[in-house]
Amino acid sequence: MTEGTGARTETSGARWGLVGGVAGGVLGGFTWGVVAGVLIRDSAVWLSAILAAIVVSWGAWRLYIRQPANVLLVVGWTVLMVCLLDLAFLAWVLPRLPADRAGLWLGTDRAAFAAVRPWALAGSIAGGLVTLWALWRRRSA
Repeated sequence: MTEGTGARTETSGARWGLVGGVAGGVLGGFTWGVVAGVLIRDSAVWLSAILAAIVVSWGAWRLYIRQPANVLLVVGWTVLMVCLLDLAFLAWVLPRLPADRAGLWLGTDRAAFAAVRPWALAGSIAGGLVTLWALWRRRSA
Protein backbone atom coordinates (compact mmCIF):
# COMPACT_ATOMS: atom_id res chain seq x y z
CA MET A 1 0.00 0.00 0.00
CA THR A 2 1.16 3.47 -0.67
CA GLU A 3 1.43 6.46 1.61
CA GLY A 4 -0.83 8.57 -0.61
CA THR A 5 -3.89 6.34 -0.13
CA GLY A 6 -4.04 6.97 3.59
CA ALA A 7 -3.49 3.29 4.34
CA ARG A 8 -1.36 2.35 7.29
CA THR A 9 2.11 1.21 6.33
CA GLU A 10 4.70 -0.60 8.36
CA THR A 11 6.72 2.55 8.85
CA SER A 12 3.76 4.57 10.08
CA GLY A 13 2.78 1.79 12.49
CA ALA A 14 6.29 1.60 13.87
CA ARG A 15 6.42 5.38 14.16
CA TRP A 16 3.16 5.51 16.12
CA GLY A 17 4.31 2.65 18.31
CA LEU A 18 7.48 4.54 19.13
CA VAL A 19 5.55 7.75 19.80
CA GLY A 20 3.19 5.87 22.13
CA GLY A 21 6.05 4.16 23.94
CA VAL A 22 8.03 7.36 24.43
CA ALA A 23 4.92 9.25 25.52
CA GLY A 24 4.05 6.54 28.05
CA GLY A 25 7.58 6.44 29.44
CA VAL A 26 7.79 10.20 29.71
CA LEU A 27 4.33 10.56 31.27
CA GLY A 28 5.05 7.80 33.75
CA GLY A 29 8.46 9.20 34.50
CA PHE A 30 7.51 12.80 35.18
CA THR A 31 3.86 12.88 36.27
CA TRP A 32 4.89 12.20 39.84
CA GLY A 33 7.17 15.26 39.70
CA VAL A 34 4.26 17.47 38.71
CA VAL A 35 2.07 16.01 41.46
CA ALA A 36 4.84 16.36 44.04
CA GLY A 37 5.44 19.98 43.03
CA VAL A 38 1.75 20.77 43.43
CA LEU A 39 1.68 18.93 46.77
CA ILE A 40 4.53 20.98 48.22
CA ARG A 41 3.25 24.13 46.49
CA ASP A 42 6.48 24.78 44.62
CA SER A 43 5.95 25.92 41.05
CA ALA A 44 9.63 25.45 40.25
CA VAL A 45 9.26 21.71 40.83
CA TRP A 46 6.15 21.09 38.76
CA LEU A 47 7.23 23.46 35.98
CA SER A 48 10.64 21.80 35.73
CA ALA A 49 8.97 18.36 35.61
CA ILE A 50 6.80 19.54 32.71
CA LEU A 51 9.83 21.08 31.01
CA ALA A 52 11.83 17.87 31.49
CA ALA A 53 9.01 15.85 29.92
CA ILE A 54 8.86 18.22 26.95
CA VAL A 55 12.64 18.20 26.46
CA VAL A 56 12.93 14.41 26.66
CA SER A 57 9.99 13.92 24.28
CA TRP A 58 11.38 16.47 21.83
CA GLY A 59 14.86 14.94 22.03
CA ALA A 60 13.52 11.44 21.41
CA TRP A 61 11.54 12.64 18.40
CA ARG A 62 14.55 14.52 16.97
CA LEU A 63 16.71 11.44 17.48
CA TYR A 64 14.12 9.31 15.67
CA ILE A 65 14.01 11.77 12.76
CA ARG A 66 17.81 11.59 12.45
CA GLN A 67 18.00 7.80 12.95
CA PRO A 68 14.64 6.29 11.89
CA ALA A 69 16.09 2.80 11.47
CA ASN A 70 17.71 2.82 14.93
CA VAL A 71 14.73 2.61 17.28
CA LEU A 72 16.88 1.00 20.00
CA LEU A 73 18.91 4.19 20.17
CA VAL A 74 15.77 6.27 20.72
CA VAL A 75 14.41 3.90 23.38
CA GLY A 76 17.74 3.61 25.20
CA TRP A 77 18.28 7.37 25.19
CA THR A 78 14.74 7.99 26.46
CA VAL A 79 15.11 5.48 29.31
CA LEU A 80 18.49 6.94 30.23
CA MET A 81 17.20 10.53 30.33
CA VAL A 82 14.01 9.69 32.25
CA CYS A 83 15.91 7.69 34.88
CA LEU A 84 18.68 10.25 35.34
CA LEU A 85 16.23 13.14 35.60
CA ASP A 86 14.06 11.14 37.99
CA LEU A 87 17.09 10.62 40.22
CA ALA A 88 17.64 14.38 40.26
CA PHE A 89 13.96 15.04 41.01
CA LEU A 90 13.97 12.42 43.79
CA ALA A 91 16.95 14.03 45.48
CA TRP A 92 15.33 17.47 45.15
CA VAL A 93 11.74 16.69 46.11
CA LEU A 94 11.55 13.60 48.32
CA PRO A 95 12.89 15.21 51.52
CA ARG A 96 10.43 18.10 51.11
CA LEU A 97 7.28 15.99 50.81
CA PRO A 98 5.06 16.07 53.89
CA ALA A 99 4.90 12.55 55.29
CA ASP A 100 1.23 12.78 56.24
CA ARG A 101 0.04 13.91 52.78
CA ALA A 102 2.48 12.18 50.46
CA GLY A 103 0.92 8.74 50.87
CA LEU A 104 4.18 7.04 49.94
CA TRP A 105 4.51 3.50 51.22
CA LEU A 106 8.26 3.92 51.59
CA GLY A 107 8.27 7.29 53.36
CA THR A 108 9.99 10.57 52.62
CA ASP A 109 13.27 10.30 54.51
CA ARG A 110 16.76 9.39 53.31
CA ALA A 111 16.01 5.68 53.73
CA ALA A 112 13.16 6.04 51.23
CA PHE A 113 15.49 7.63 48.71
CA ALA A 114 17.97 4.83 49.34
CA ALA A 115 15.23 2.28 48.57
CA VAL A 116 14.28 3.91 45.25
CA ARG A 117 17.72 4.95 44.05
CA PRO A 118 18.93 1.44 43.03
CA TRP A 119 15.96 1.02 40.70
CA ALA A 120 16.55 4.38 39.03
CA LEU A 121 20.28 3.64 38.77
CA ALA A 122 19.52 0.23 37.23
CA GLY A 123 17.26 1.93 34.68
CA SER A 124 19.96 4.48 33.91
CA ILE A 125 22.56 1.77 33.41
CA ALA A 126 20.19 -0.27 31.23
CA GLY A 127 19.28 2.78 29.14
CA GLY A 128 22.93 3.69 28.76
CA LEU A 129 23.89 0.16 27.73
CA VAL A 130 21.07 -0.05 25.18
CA THR A 131 22.12 3.34 23.79
CA LEU A 132 25.76 2.26 23.50
CA TRP A 133 24.76 -1.06 21.96
CA ALA A 134 22.59 0.69 19.36
CA LEU A 135 25.43 3.07 18.50
CA TRP A 136 27.87 0.15 18.23
CA ARG A 137 25.48 -1.77 15.97
CA ARG A 138 25.05 1.26 13.72
CA ARG A 139 28.80 1.80 13.52
CA SER A 140 29.61 -1.84 12.73
CA ALA A 141 26.88 -2.13 10.06
